[in-house]
Amino acid sequence: MIHIVNGDCTADRLRPLAKTHWNEDVWVYSELLTEGPVYSKFERYLAYRALQLVRMCALPAAIYLQKSNEQERTWKSDIQSATHIALWFEHDLFDITMLLRLVDRLTRENPNAELYWIDIASAPEHDRYQGFGVLHAEQLLPYRDQAMLLTAEVKDWLQGAWLAYTSPNPLRLVQWVYESQDIPAPYCAITEGLRFHLSRYPSTLDGLGVAERLTLEAVSQGQSSFIECFRYVGDRLPEYGLGDLQYWGYLRRMTDGTHPLLCLAPDSDPLPEPLQPPLAGAGRLELTSWGRQTLAGEVNWALAGGYGRWLGGAFITKPLE
Repeated sequence: MIHIVNGDCTADRLRPLAKTHWNEDVWVYSELLTEGPVYSKFERYLAYRALQLVRMCALPAAIYLQKSNEQERTWKSDIQSATHIALWFEHDLFDITMLLRLVDRLTRENPNAELYWIDIASAPEHDRYQGFGVLHAEQLLPYRDQAMLLTAEVKDWLQGAWLAYTSPNPLRLVQWVYESQDIPAPYCAITEGLRFHLSRYPSTLDGLGVAERLTLEAVSQGQSSFIECFRYVGDRLPEYGLGDLQYWGYLRRMTDGTHPLLCLAPDSDPLPEPLQPPLAGAGRLELTSWGRQTLAGEVNWALAGGYGRWLGGAFITKPLE
């Protein structure tokens, strides 16, 4: 069996266990699927994704393409022909999207493989959003025995979720979430994750997604530095799996354009550089007039032209009708 995990921390703890106890391998899968564009078969569009990720969150194209090409080589040499594959992914959107992507691709390219989901919630005492990476080695060991075999019916349903997430028509995802609202545990975590994804769309009331709204709220309460805002939003949205690079992209959009919601305080240091550890007080922010009006619900930022980003497979500029 090959165990696929998200994150080097989990891999470092799981790898010696897998080798010693089961004589099995561990592979790290890494992909920023909460930032788009995300196509159903996006391995064909890596160069375009690299360009868009530079624009969205300043992820260097060379780093992204190098990592992606390394993963593709490993995929073709080791994963594509594996007969038993265990997927260790949690319940936040960041992980759910990777789980969906892997199930879809494996089902298409390796249809005879037995796929298993290692569900973090199978041990109820562990936080389903905090993740495998915070668990000790001895806490990880029992999870293999609780692996859930994905039946053909479940794989088909998960593929439907992936196609809805990557559709250029967001109404397809709305319909999928509605039709999947009564799915029982543990697969209800998939529906919950994609329902949360819809909360990232701009609201018909103020043109903000949930992370933008919480950011304005944090700044209005005096929590104005990059780190303070990042923690404020992340603590309130554990279902997101928000990383600092993703959040840097939010602030980049909110401080840019013709209708910026935020600006740097006159005596502030710049926003932290992407992929660099942020200093405690770096990037202190203030609300602009647009930010104050939007937070008060007096204007709709998206309708004013302030919103424009990829969310899954759809490029969104205005609220859904």
